[in-house]
Amino acid sequence: MSDSFDINHVYNILGLKPGASVEEVKQAYRQMAKAWHPDCFLEPQQKREAEEKIKEINQAYARLKSYQPSETNQSASTSIKIDFTPSNAESFYKLGMEKAQKGKYTEAIEDFSQAIRLNPNYFEAYKYRGLACSKLGYENRAWSDFKNARELELKQKKAPPKPASPPPAKSQSQPSPWKCVHILSHLNWVFITAISPDGQTMASGSSDNTIKIWHCDTGKLLHTLTSHTKWVRCIAFSPDSQTLVSGSDDSSIKIWEVSTGKLLNTLKVHSTPVFSVIISPDGQTILSGGKDTTIKISHIEMGQLLQVLKGHSCLVFSLAICSKQQTLISGSADNTIKLWNLKTKKLLQTLNGHSGWLTCVAISPDGQFLASSSYDQTIKLWNINTGKLINTFAGHHNYVCSVAFSPDGQHIASGSADYSVKLWHVSTGQELYTLGKHSDWVNSVAFSPNSKTLVSSSRDMTIKIWRCDI
Repeated sequence: MSDSFDINHVYNILGLKPGASVEEVKQAYRQMAKAWHPDCFLEPQQKREAEEKIKEINQAYARLKSYQPSETNQSASTSIKIDFTPSNAESFYKLGMEKAQKGKYTEAIEDFSQAIRLNPNYFEAYKYRGLACSKLGYENRAWSDFKNARELELKQKKAPPKPASPPPAKSQSQPSPWKCVHILSHLNWVFITAISPDGQTMASGSSDNTIKIWHCDTGKLLHTLTSHTKWVRCIAFSPDSQTLVSGSDDSSIKIWEVSTGKLLNTLKVHSTPVFSVIISPDGQTILSGGKDTTIKISHIEMGQLLQVLKGHSCLVFSLAICSKQQTLISGSADNTIKLWNLKTKKLLQTLNGHSGWLTCVAISPDGQFLASSSYDQTIKLWNINTGKLINTFAGHHNYVCSVAFSPDGQHIASGSADYSVKLWHVSTGQELYTLGKHSDWVNSVAFSPNSKTLVSSSRDMTIKIWRCDI
């Protein structure tokens, strides 16, 4: 079959005449990709056919972008030719990131694909192309890209420089006693990690739609839980360490048996993504917050919604319970912290002080203090009884995504979009250590019950387990 016949067929797939301009090719591709999006079809067979059609459309578009016409057809197609010099890979990657941030996922996929053609080892381009595909519902393509990204990253002893690396962390006056002993992985961003109250197991939730349960000491994978259909945003262990609850972008809350990984129940009390879940100290109820701005209280065994707390004006990112004060604390993207009476379910007070989204709230072991992290790049320490701001910890160079008290009450750990994990002294607010970095945002940090183990999870698709040697 001649190249001329091949290329004519490729143009035909996109509904174009041979020699169409680059703008016509792009426009036809976008229209067909939108028309054949699998979400436009309800029946499983139709969805499968749409997936196959999308593959054909993408292959045709890729062929046209790399097509170099003969001299007789040069004038009509000159604009389709692309400079394949390796130095352009990073610029295509940057373009892709810019478009992805604006929600232009189809165009972003084009740029990430070009970056990969120019540099087949560009694992970051694979990763973010996978995320763009996932946003458009192309799950098979997304899964393949995440797998390729992880394999390439593992092969490289040293990660390539990112287009926009954060400022370097402050130098430490003393070497850190914290060492990374295990690196675990998902196939996509890891949003959340939690260590069971008995310190035996750890769980992680990811945008690969799974939850993984690990042995905390050895890092051995025990179970992979796969019933969620969208990103897993939040997880929490029960006080007896036997049960795990999870919340997802699929708007559901799922209840799992830790020892077996068995799904025990699914609650449908939210109609929007669930961003935060905790289990009450008596193990009887689940408290959850989500994009719908409410906090919902549900009975675990009965699976029934008991009460709805309203007060925030934006999504509820984080929840914590102070058992000694019988107080529920909530942090929201409305930049506020709210304290609620657990018995009466009444709002006690609202704490204002952060100038950005509240990403996480945590309670000190003695129940006296509240720590909060925010997009304003700070951590704030509050007195729970009075609501008074005690101190502000500044040192991160980007959003602070997570904060946790050590069970001995001496330290606070924080994870940030500047890729770092930091340890702070609670009493003085002094920054003690910056642990070895992740290569992307650190979304979550959690301490073990003995304060000697710290876990961090990241958008770099890894979980790091840190141990203190003193």
